[in-house]
Amino acid sequence: MSGITGFLDHTHSINDNDLKLASESLLHRGTDGSKSVVEKKDHYTLALSNVRLATIDLSEKANQPFNSICNNYCITFNGTIYNYLELRESLIKYGIIFSTLSDTEVIIESYKKWGNKAFQMFDGSFAFALLDRKLNQLLVARDELGSKPLYFYKSKGFYAFGSEIKALLCYSNIKKEINKVAVRNFFRFGYFTDDETIFQNIYKFKKGVLTTIDLHSGNSYDSPLTWLNTSPKVTNTDSEDQILKKIEDLLTESILKRNVADVPTAVLLSGGYDSSMVAAILQKNQTKRIKTFTVGFNDEKFNEATQAKKVAEHLKTNHQDFYIDQDQAADILKDLPNVFDEPVGDSSAIALSFLGKNLNKDIKILLGAEGGDELFGGHRTYARAINLEELSSKKSPTLWEKLKLYYWKTTDKKVRTVLETDGLLNKYIEINACFSNEEIDNLLRFEDKAISARKPKANGIKDLLLHDLHNYLPDNLLVKSDKSFMNFAIESRDTILSTDLITYLATLDAKWFIKDGEQKYLLKQITHKYVPAEFIKKPKKGFVIPLASWLKTSFKPLVTKYVSEEKLREHQLFNVEAALDIKKKFYQNSNPTNAQKLWMMLQFQMWYERWMAKDKST
Repeated sequence: MSGITGFLDHTHSINDNDLKLASESLLHRGTDGSKSVVEKKDHYTLALSNVRLATIDLSEKANQPFNSICNNYCITFNGTIYNYLELRESLIKYGIIFSTLSDTEVIIESYKKWGNKAFQMFDGSFAFALLDRKLNQLLVARDELGSKPLYFYKSKGFYAFGSEIKALLCYSNIKKEINKVAVRNFFRFGYFTDDETIFQNIYKFKKGVLTTIDLHSGNSYDSPLTWLNTSPKVTNTDSEDQILKKIEDLLTESILKRNVADVPTAVLLSGGYDSSMVAAILQKNQTKRIKTFTVGFNDEKFNEATQAKKVAEHLKTNHQDFYIDQDQAADILKDLPNVFDEPVGDSSAIALSFLGKNLNKDIKILLGAEGGDELFGGHRTYARAINLEELSSKKSPTLWEKLKLYYWKTTDKKVRTVLETDGLLNKYIEINACFSNEEIDNLLRFEDKAISARKPKANGIKDLLLHDLHNYLPDNLLVKSDKSFMNFAIESRDTILSTDLITYLATLDAKWFIKDGEQKYLLKQITHKYVPAEFIKKPKKGFVIPLASWLKTSFKPLVTKYVSEEKLREHQLFNVEAALDIKKKFYQNSNPTNAQKLWMMLQFQMWYERWMAKDKST
């Protein structure tokens, strides 16, 4: 794991100090060495930099940027190749000699042997820039699920990349401008969609893409890195027992691969199905007690620590919980703009950051279970969207159904908006939206609207899962995990995001994801083999913080400061009256919806103060 940055400059406008500042801005991501490679030619300057978090082969010989033995290739790499040992063995059979035991060198030697086809062999989470001195090319790539962050900036004669936006902002020719389309999408969804960021002309590197850049001309082209088959033509006809065995085998393989490391690892245990299953399978395959950790809250309505402790005791793990109070949460909140570089809509980032702060002296790798809901159908809003779509599209509803529709449409504005939205996917998106389009129109002073890509038609839960796999999972959940933990030099590994598992699940009929009204049916059956249902059969919380309570107590001074008329008028982006009304409505009625809206206002305002206010520097 690492923080990476670099550039290809044909304009001769970037100096060595820019690279130094960019690299230093990522020092929190790695505590095991920092190094840069700079190659100055007549027509261009190329730079690669790396801040290392050593997890595989801890020797200095494995530091990055890493040069091949033949010196034709050089790489700066963030992530882990989980099947590197198998690839290494294959390469040794071809007579290839390795100078390290690192997965970094396996990438270079695989590329040297097989070219771009090597990238299709990787089972991993990664983002890298690989210099091919023989072909005079720079290859930049990111894994197909977007597990590791990578951002880039491109203008005439200049290309730069970085693990975090703050690194790009250190290059003197990159100017800070607000992306108004992204602002709108942030308030709509609570995160930044597709390849957009809050900054104009700074983009997220696309998932599963390889960009090849010619060093001399600067010309580039994109090509698919790998191909994830999520729409197979043949439906699986296996029996339930066969399906469960196959999934358990794939889960076991994925979890064990992602536990390979030369440093201590632990499991993030929430007490829910996903993390309980990960801990159970890992403990089953270990001779010593694994470490598990969780976050607790003093407010029992939000506290999952008690549940997690029961699971840990049952599995006999070495467990520890950390309770966060409102004052500690406020301290973390103040630092979120520095950590994320963008407004963050998911307030559970506070809980994860708190855990990272408490763990960074004990472990370097935390095994998580992100993706369980998106792969197996766990979100309650899946069933809600399907039910509302079925009800609203019925040609001959019963009298009772007509009465329900009439009641909802006349008493619940949110449900009325959902019911009036066309199609299952659009209904699902509307259910999860933080602000309605009407509310956003009222809030924003500008009219730049997102150009909506044509949404594919959704026919059932599998299409909703696919939508979240490509959107909510990488753009919100994985970003949150990476930045919350890597801010404290802890690698977050997503143990169930295996392409083999995803490909297999795609072959299954929709009935297996919600069976007899039971969501996440398959994963629950597997988990119950290891953990009694009474320990975990409770509504999922997922480290949700007591947001409404804290907005009225320890967060309130920040709300008062940042969501004020004076601060709101600084950027001229909002209708001030509408913004102040969001705050007023929350303190009149502190329900979760109003709390979320105020949180997002606060996040945007704090981000603006840190990154865009005139008296602030990058």
